[in-house]
Amino acid sequence: MQFHHRRTRAAGLTAALLGTAALSLTLTGQAEARTFPHGTVRADGGLVAHQAPSTHAPSIHTFQDGAEVAVDCATKGTRVSGNPDWYLISAEGDAKWVSARYVDLEAEPRHCGPDLSIAATTTKSTGAYEGPSTADRRQTTLAKGTTTEILCCTDSGPAAKTSRWLVTTEAQWIPATALKTSGEVEFCQQG
Repeated sequence: MQFHHRRTRAAGLTAALLGTAALSLTLTGQAEARTFPHGTVRADGGLVAHQAPSTHAPSIHTFQDGAEVAVDCATKGTRVSGNPDWYLISAEGDAKWVSARYVDLEAEPRHCGPDLSIAATTTKSTGAYEGPSTADRRQTTLAKGTTTEILCCTDSGPAAKTSRWLVTTEAQWIPATALKTSGEVEFCQQG
């Protein structure tokens, strides 16, 4: 009988500790989830998510109209109905970029990438584009030896002729093959 009492007490203590740990993990998860602004998709027929912040990047998912989303960060990309802002949706797996034109947010997201930029120099004459694709509008042409500041990078997809793109502090996208950077460039996500 005494053994049974200790066993029940130990089981009760274990259950209490596990319950506390589960509550702690739940609260931690909720606190982390709250770090991302939440929004609602407002797009009849759904909102197409792309692999990069460009309408020319591969489509990888469709969010239904009215879907709730958590936004990791924001950057500039292809203008959609005059809006150049794109949101990286916080999710597991592939990057899911959507036009900000179709998302109502509760709060402004952070910019994508670290707080500090990285110096870069063009290694050849290259275009600087509105989004990470040569199909996006060319904003300017940069001569070989032009210096700029880079925030972060993204991949525009395996089928693209140039897959790695870097975004400047002036919101211009440049192919990685045309740049030499002073350090490692992080992927565009919350810094």
